[in-house]
Amino acid sequence: MKTIRTTLLALAATLMLAGCGAFSQTPQEQAETAASVVNAIQNQDIYIVIDRIQPKSFPQKETMDGYNLSIKDGVLKCYLPYIGKADFSFPNEDAIAVDADNVPVNVKTTVNPAKRNCYAFLEFNFPNRYNSEIFNVNIEVYSNGTAYIKVDSQYRDFINYTGHLEQRPVKKEKK
Repeated sequence: MKTIRTTLLALAATLMLAGCGAFSQTPQEQAETAASVVNAIQNQDIYIVIDRIQPKSFPQKETMDGYNLSIKDGVLKCYLPYIGKADFSFPNEDAIAVDADNVPVNVKTTVNPAKRNCYAFLEFNFPNRYNSEIFNVNIEVYSNGTAYIKVDSQYRDFINYTGHLEQRPVKKEKK
């Protein structure tokens, strides 16, 4: 019960902080952010930079390590750290992470979902490259650019990540 209460308090604090960030923008900036969110969802070109890691059984942590989740043209790329309890051992340290490198995914997107305050709700799953584990992912995207990600699996504790949508970085061409 304590774990559920702690998780709900962390979620509420995160959503309040995300909402406060929207108030620091001018109305024009808010409109531009909302338009970029709509564009990202419509074009299935999602690029989320992770700000905070929220494990089920451990304290939440801020991150500045450049973790991100990217979905473009039905292809997922991400490397997100995992903190939590698992029911099996991993072959190496990288195998613990929530890791996808050019993995095709079928994203179910619901815009303005009922009983949710978010702009869009995305659902998909993908296999772990190191074992038979399947990651189930839910992403709530808000019009202020905030994204809330939940990753669940049959073999380990769920983990949440909070981040924000950004423009996809432009790759520099080699000369």
